[in-house]
Amino acid sequence: MENHRSDVIVIFAGYPEKMKQFLNRNEGLRSRIAFHLDFPDYNETEMVEILKLMVREKGYLCSDVALEKCRGIFAKAVLQEEFGNGRYVRNVLEQAMMKQSRRLMSAMAGKNISKEQIQQLLPEDFDVAAGNIEKKRVRIGYDLCNV
Repeated sequence: MENHRSDVIVIFAGYPEKMKQFLNRNEGLRSRIAFHLDFPDYNETEMVEILKLMVREKGYLCSDVALEKCRGIFAKAVLQEEFGNGRYVRNVLEQAMMKQSRRLMSAMAGKNISKEQIQQLLPEDFDVAAGNIEKKRVRIGYDLCNV
């Protein structure tokens, strides 16, 4: 980094406490980093707006009822440390899309599925694992782990 300062940009990204630990591991590292940018976590309203954008970009539709359900999911998520922000929204949407496809395949077996049915994400499609943010303790080998 030092030898090629004018040609190289290095970006370190992570959660604030983890980044602090990383920088404290080597006292010379902190002095070599010229800029620090902190990005606050999104709130549930911002996460719903991100979801609406992602839904639109993927060609889906989402009712106000489904969006309110997601607002509740996101309201719980923002209370957790390191919940993932935009990545969390993407995971919720991708899981909802998978659930929607299973729902349609099951309900419409052998029938024609309309474009509107394919596009519409229902509130029940958002009963997804990413919405369950509470950690469970499970036994792995001889140890209990949080998952």
